[in-house]
Amino acid sequence: MSSGMKSTFRTYDSLPLFLRMLNVLILFVLVILMGIPMVNVLAVSLSTVAKSDSPGLVLFPAPVTLEGYRFIWKNANLAQPFYNTLYVSVVGTALHVLMAALAGYILAQPNLPFKRVMTTFILLTMTVPYELTMIGIYAVNKSLRLINTYTGLIVNGMISGFSVFLLRNYFLAIPRSLAESARIDGAGELRIFSSVYLRLSTSGLMTIATLELIRRWNNITMTVTLVSDMKKWTLPVVLKFILFDQTSVSGSSYVFANAKMAAVVLTAIPLVVLYFFTQSFFSTGVMLGSVKE
Repeated sequence: MSSGMKSTFRTYDSLPLFLRMLNVLILFVLVILMGIPMVNVLAVSLSTVAKSDSPGLVLFPAPVTLEGYRFIWKNANLAQPFYNTLYVSVVGTALHVLMAALAGYILAQPNLPFKRVMTTFILLTMTVPYELTMIGIYAVNKSLRLINTYTGLIVNGMISGFSVFLLRNYFLAIPRSLAESARIDGAGELRIFSSVYLRLSTSGLMTIATLELIRRWNNITMTVTLVSDMKKWTLPVVLKFILFDQTSVSGSSYVFANAKMAAVVLTAIPLVVLYFFTQSFFSTGVMLGSVKE
């Protein structure tokens, strides 16, 4: 255990009993406030039509049924939106990680010309609100004929300043002697990048991949801006219309509360599974990549 973590634990243990109990109480209240809506969504999705549409908070489905899941999967045809989301998210995330790693590797070079200018420019891109660029993004994509295409959803947002700087910090923490040894052995820059820097930055790469996959999976704004073809909509867009404009996806069939919540659960399940597989990389990656020693 590092000295910083030991110091943190000693500081917490030195707090009066009252303050420690207050901390536990606050955390307990926060867990309850965040957990109840999640439990309610799951319970409603597993409830019958009558139970789900009844007033009041539902925390325990009785009896448990999957009729809401069967109804929404069949009537909303979620298979196609699920494929669209999976394809755009996975391919877009892979390209995002690759581009961020290449840019971070370049910025980590000690003798890079105009390094300060490029760093400043990347920082400036992080200060511009995303919403202010939407008109320009639509105009550019229309000129490039990327409207209503998967390519448009993939290439937009393929790089971000946050990802570049996080991976740059990882690469700066890697001893330069490793790269110099590889150069002496005759390795080129691409070999050094892939065999040395990428292999020693697994946590950082997984952190960027997790954040980007979540962002792309939940992205609604970019999809509704670039895609008007309903066959190419992603799950969050379809979910929005199920919850607020159900006639757009279900025809004349009324969508009951259990089916709506089932759609929410189906959209969130892949992200929950992703978190359990990447939480160790994610926690380490954020802490190590955010500060350069």
